Amino acid sequence: MQRVETPLKKEFDKILQQKGRERYQRCEVCGQPISCLHHFHPKSVSNALRYDWDNLIPICNGCHSRHHQMGDPIIHGAIIKKRGQDWYDKLLVRRYRETVKTNKVYYERIKQNLLLENNWESKYTY
Repeated sequence: MQRVETPLKKEFDKILQQKGRERYQRCEVCGQPISCLHHFHPKSVSNALRYDWDNLIPICNGCHSRHHQMGDPIIHGAIIKKRGQDWYDKLLVRRYRETVKTNKVYYERIKQNLLLENNWESKYTY
């Protein structure tokens, strides 16, 4: 039996990627058109950061592939250089300290947040 959260997670991951392509036009690393939002801290290690804009990096297909397929440390290094050590340190603390219970109530809150975010103010524009 499939968990209730699984279809919601897939739906909101898709909405998040659509919102990211509306919000950002260029890859944060190289300036090419973006293909997706990359999770700086992977979804598999932090549910608390899964839908957090501070953890989401607009990235092109080339840079995303270099990072995931080749393990290129230059990609994350370039992001840390642009966003700063303070950003990285705060995100790292949150990764290990914040936890969320992913259930239907959680995903309904995520849905409201994603659908209401039409007039975003971003700290990071690329």
